[in-house]
Amino acid sequence: MLLIEYTLTGLLFASTQIDSVKGEIYVAFNTSHLPVTITLPERPGYRWEPLVDTSKPAPFDFLSNEVPERDLAIKQYAHFLDANLYPMLSYSSIVLLLSPDENA
Repeated sequence: MLLIEYTLTGLLFASTQIDSVKGEIYVAFNTSHLPVTITLPERPGYRWEPLVDTSKPAPFDFLSNEVPERDLAIKQYAHFLDANLYPMLSYSSIVLLLSPDENA
C-alpha cells in the first residue's frame, strides 16, 4: 500500500513494506506544518506498535526494547492504535511494526 496525499499545506507519504525477517512495517512522513491523524491498514489478529516517532523527545523517539518505560510510552497511544489510528505531529516521520495481538 502506498499513499501520497498532496495538500495546500504539505505532503503526507505513507507506505507499508514487508520484510521476510521482521514482518510488515508502516512508514509515514508528514511534511505539513499541521498535525494529521492517519488511518493504519487493518490486520486482523495483529496490531501496530510504534518503533520510531521523530516528534518525540529522546529516548522515546526510538522505542527499542532497551528504552526505559517503553511499555508505558506505547500504552499512551493504545487508544489510537486499537482503532488503527496514529496521530502525527507536523514535520515528523514514524515507523510502526506489525506485531501479533495478544488480546485477539
